[in-house]
Amino acid sequence: MTKKEYEKTALTIDEQVDLLRKRGIIIEDENEAKYYLNNISYYHLSGYFKFFQQKDDSFHEGTTFIKVLDLYFFDRKLRLLFLNALERIEKSFKTQFILHVSTKHGANALMEHETFEKHREKIEENLQKTKEPFIKKFFEKYSNNHPPLWILAEVLSFGDILYIFSRSVETEEKKIISDYYKLGWRHLYSWLENLREVRNICAHHSRLWNRKITKHLKKGRRYNEIQYNYRLFDSIIITAILLQTISPTFEWVEEVTNLIEEYKIDVKMMGFPKNWEEIFEKYKKG
Repeated sequence: MTKKEYEKTALTIDEQVDLLRKRGIIIEDENEAKYYLNNISYYHLSGYFKFFQQKDDSFHEGTTFIKVLDLYFFDRKLRLLFLNALERIEKSFKTQFILHVSTKHGANALMEHETFEKHREKIEENLQKTKEPFIKKFFEKYSNNHPPLWILAEVLSFGDILYIFSRSVETEEKKIISDYYKLGWRHLYSWLENLREVRNICAHHSRLWNRKITKHLKKGRRYNEIQYNYRLFDSIIITAILLQTISPTFEWVEEVTNLIEEYKIDVKMMGFPKNWEEIFEKYKKG
């Protein structure tokens, strides 16, 4: 395919407002529109515009700027809900990893046991780059070449820990860690990889609500509500399942439900089945 040169020029905020109006969007408060265009950016909002536009970029009749903003606000709040839940899941898994690896192979397992030898270069890189004060304090106080695993894990990303878990932790230990979550280790790994992708989307403030999640979920017969359609519904369900163990009093599913209802979202684009409300009831508290 022959590529063409990108020729669009930068527009002032006034010109952006004029362009939107020419395309048929209703702007009831021009100052409000300018405020959001100044602080969110036209290009970022254009990812939400397209759900209200026709092929020629004109807006469907009756589309208001506020209606587009509502979709953006829903997506932003959904990302924040996920970040709250995924922090708990990440911390829990790291804790289980540290507990079982260190008690089996010792406090310096990652840097001294042959099982983890292939990961040392990457771990050393992380130690050299980190600006965490507790690492500096450790080396000032102790003569050890490396911090123990429970300190070292704080400078390893969730992805780093998952990679070590999947590639080097012995199967017996994988099963013990996964048993805590009432899952087989291959299922747990696929779930956490899926949620790691969701977390990265949230952390980069990217559009989430209708996103295709590329990380495959390993199929199983236990949780038949999972759709395996690469959509966000499945990520919501596996988050809810994990939270039953990690944070059983956290009313996360209720918060997701309230957010959907508040903004009157068409959940089909998120991969929700028709009986999604019935499914959600299984994971609500009380």
